[in-house]
Amino acid sequence: MSEPNEKIEQLQAWLNKLREEVRANSGDFQRLEPVLTEILDTIHAQERIGSAPSQDVSVLYADLERQVQEQTAALTRATTALNTQINERETTARKLRKAYNNLEVHLKEHITYHTELNQRLLNQIEEQKRTQTVEKEERILTEALRDTLTAMSSTLDLDKILDHILDTVRRITPYDGANVLLVESDLVHVVRQRGYGDKGADVSWSNQRIPVAKLAVLQQLIDIGKPVAIPDTATSPMWIGFPDLAWVNSNVIVPIRSNGKILGFLSLDSAIPGFFTQVHAERLQTFADQAAIAIQNARLLERAKHSAVMAERSRLANELHDTISQTLWSVSLITERLPAIWDRDQDEGKRSLATLHQFAQNALTEMRSLLLELHPSSLNNKKLSELIQQLAEIVANRTGLEIVVQIGEQEPVSPEIHFALYRVVQEALNNIVLHARASRVDIDFNSSGTRIDLTIRDNGQGFNPADVETGRLGLSIMSDRVQSIGGSIQVVSEKGKGAAINIVWVKPPEPPAT
Repeated sequence: MSEPNEKIEQLQAWLNKLREEVRANSGDFQRLEPVLTEILDTIHAQERIGSAPSQDVSVLYADLERQVQEQTAALTRATTALNTQINERETTARKLRKAYNNLEVHLKEHITYHTELNQRLLNQIEEQKRTQTVEKEERILTEALRDTLTAMSSTLDLDKILDHILDTVRRITPYDGANVLLVESDLVHVVRQRGYGDKGADVSWSNQRIPVAKLAVLQQLIDIGKPVAIPDTATSPMWIGFPDLAWVNSNVIVPIRSNGKILGFLSLDSAIPGFFTQVHAERLQTFADQAAIAIQNARLLERAKHSAVMAERSRLANELHDTISQTLWSVSLITERLPAIWDRDQDEGKRSLATLHQFAQNALTEMRSLLLELHPSSLNNKKLSELIQQLAEIVANRTGLEIVVQIGEQEPVSPEIHFALYRVVQEALNNIVLHARASRVDIDFNSSGTRIDLTIRDNGQGFNPADVETGRLGLSIMSDRVQSIGGSIQVVSEKGKGAAINIVWVKPPEPPAT
């Protein structure tokens, strides 16, 4: 083989090797492919003319060398461009890897942040649920306390109030059994209870009075004055059960206290072990405090009733002494002297008999009035106008006052209004007798069913209403009675010109139908 042909074969082998390396090192072969292909085509063409005359070989070889140089230069440029592109891609790849790493870091941070944010949100949701639960419990507790206060303001009946408290407590703290125990000296006894009959328990012990010293938990409550919860009665040394109460597994008990004194206890029982906690005890204490108020009010009411009874007895005794007793003494005196007077002068005897008859009538009237006082319910058996006239007659006979009663319409009124106005007229006449120094009283009464007008006027010495001390002249008593029935009272007086008491009651409108 000639030297040119060898060189051509070497060049062709080199170009083929270069093509393979380029293909192996870069996926972007499109830009070099045309150049290499053109070089190889040129070589193949020269191979075809390799049999040309020798004189043209040098020319062809020179032309081939020139073309190879040109193609090599183009190949070098393409290779440089390819290397530049590879470097750029490697730089871009490094940047992408760095960006990817940064993105992965940021993504992890973002995931961590959102995980913490979600956890905080879950915690807030749980806290909101707990807050809503607490608010609901507080709302129920507030409503229950308001209902109890309403019941306490509507009645002074201790049994009804205690029953209401036990029923209301169940809304706040469910229980299987409940007791209200009162302390009497060193004894306690159950006054109200719930639930034990449903369990089939024998509650005869509830009627017994038990020494406080025998009940450890009560003795401890008296000593510390604080509520106590017994979650599990089976393991508590304080718990002392009663017959047929083996089902009680949890208990809470609070003191009913007033001014530092233990009045009794409020106790709840449950069949569920561990049911009651100290939280139940603290809530229950509020109802025990309300029970203490009810107990104190009931006891004050009993004292007030007793005092009122004693005061009424004293007043009736004075009435008997000042009226009927004196009248009967006069009757006795006239009766004793009547035979002698009759023997001496029959006309005088007849006048004495008339006086005796008048005294007897006065005593009879006074006695009827006292009987009404002793039996207030009988006041409602008569019309109010008749009672007013009877009062006027009694006071006139007793004092010599001229009392004129004018009656208009006489529509019946409710017993409450009937009784209140009767007492107002009674108080007004007593007030006039004691303070007015009057010789005449006028009473005008009119009842139309929807409106009552009552006026009591006297011609006494009068007074300045602004100068009257609170509670004097019975004005406050009359005002309280009138206001209690929804009426209005006006006192008009001036010194030297008598006084007038004007009372108006108007029936309130009916509530709209629902």
